[in-house]
Amino acid sequence: MHLAGRLRFLKTDLLFMNRLILSIVFVLWGLLHYCSCALLKKNLKPEESKALAEKAIFEYLNDNDSFGDILTGKGLSKIDPLLSKRETLTTNGIIYFKNPMHSNRLKSPLPRESFLLVIPDSLANRYRYVGNDQDYEHDYSIIHQFSPLLPTIAQDTFLMEHYLWANSCDDQGCIRGLKRSYLSFKIVGQKVQFLEDLSISDQNGFIGFGGFPRKQMEEAGPGDKITKYGW
Repeated sequence: MHLAGRLRFLKTDLLFMNRLILSIVFVLWGLLHYCSCALLKKNLKPEESKALAEKAIFEYLNDNDSFGDILTGKGLSKIDPLLSKRETLTTNGIIYFKNPMHSNRLKSPLPRESFLLVIPDSLANRYRYVGNDQDYEHDYSIIHQFSPLLPTIAQDTFLMEHYLWANSCDDQGCIRGLKRSYLSFKIVGQKVQFLEDLSISDQNGFIGFGGFPRKQMEEAGPGDKITKYGW
């Protein structure tokens, strides 16, 4: 082959390779853009996250807030309206859990938004907000504190921090305690399904404060507190 022919062949070959490389680059860029958009669509917007968190909370409470005969409280159950991931749990100036909850199921980075929960009017006869009094340890009521929904490594599955202040009673006496755990939910579109209550195996998940006569709780008036533990 003459030199001119070889040069033309080499030029054509290089042009073909350049076009092939350019095509691959465009295809990869398109895939990357598609994946990025898909991931962005999977992230919940703040208003959507708040609405789904409220839906998840009342879905859970609807099935579990009676707790059978295991947990008992005086009056309506109370809910802390602040949905927040808590680094520590502090009420009434006392730190009850110094370390945050953690789980290998959670997907980092975790959202840092906090929301204010709204109790719907239809449930006003079952729940009320906690007041300015932060002495949950000596309250007779069942009190709930929740976090927002936290994404996990499992598709469509979220965890929610749950702190539960309650009494466990028999016929004569009660014991006041504080329990923390994760609530697991499956969320597809706007459908929310409570899955399970997950205990924390490698962290302190329960604090017992002491006992008191059940009659004391039953005879307590609005705003009365557990003044001492023991009989």
